[in-house]
Amino acid sequence: MLTMIGTANELSGVLKKPLSKIYHAPAISGYVMVMSIFCGYPIGSKLTRDLYDSGAITKQECFIMNVLSSISGPIFIIGTISNMLHNTLYGYIIYIAHLLSAFINGLIYRPKQKPDDSNHKIVVQYDDILSKSMVDSIISIAIVGGYIAIMSFFITMLDKIYLTKTITTLFENIGVEESVTKAVWYGLFEMTRGIANLSNCNLAPIFSVSIATFLVTFGGVCIALQSLNYSQKCGLTIPKYMLYKFTQATIATIISIILSLLFIK
Repeated sequence: MLTMIGTANELSGVLKKPLSKIYHAPAISGYVMVMSIFCGYPIGSKLTRDLYDSGAITKQECFIMNVLSSISGPIFIIGTISNMLHNTLYGYIIYIAHLLSAFINGLIYRPKQKPDDSNHKIVVQYDDILSKSMVDSIISIAIVGGYIAIMSFFITMLDKIYLTKTITTLFENIGVEESVTKAVWYGLFEMTRGIANLSNCNLAPIFSVSIATFLVTFGGVCIALQSLNYSQKCGLTIPKYMLYKFTQATIATIISIILSLLFIK
């Protein structure tokens, strides 16, 4: 609804200068960033696709917008993850590290040239906004839920064919506990299940926080499928996606370790 009534145009004017100077991103990406910060995966990819389909941005500009808006929401991190890890402070540390990593990652992948913002405008439309928004939202929820269900089935299948057991046994030989390996292994496919398993591991807080930060920032296969469902039409390939998510997750993990050393006693 916000996209159709022109909210993107309003936020574009506010964030135009910093986004253009720092990230060489189109001004309209400010709207996508703000929505991603509050709403989380995969809203950034969804809105970027909407803007591309409307002709407001080019295929080249989609990449930097996807990098800047690949963010998980505060309700999930501060609410759900901190509850899983039994400490609200952990959630704040993870969210701050996660958010800063997106901003730093944008500097790594920013385009060489500044964008031409002359045509970056959404055409405001008021025709049947409510119905169109509801249908679009229901489809998006079904897509997200479908991928989560598929990943849950896939993880169970890996358990049944003993591939998970094989992986955990290999890492046990180098001193990594089975529960920790299983948590990371699950998290690489579906981050929520991985972090839920991580909460049951007997780890020092700094390790729990840093691993959880990596998993939520990397997103796993489930988030990749959700995001690429929207972004592949914009020219985003799987290797490009995996590369910028890996660098973002690495940056977030480093920041979380620093914050943990400073604030966790």
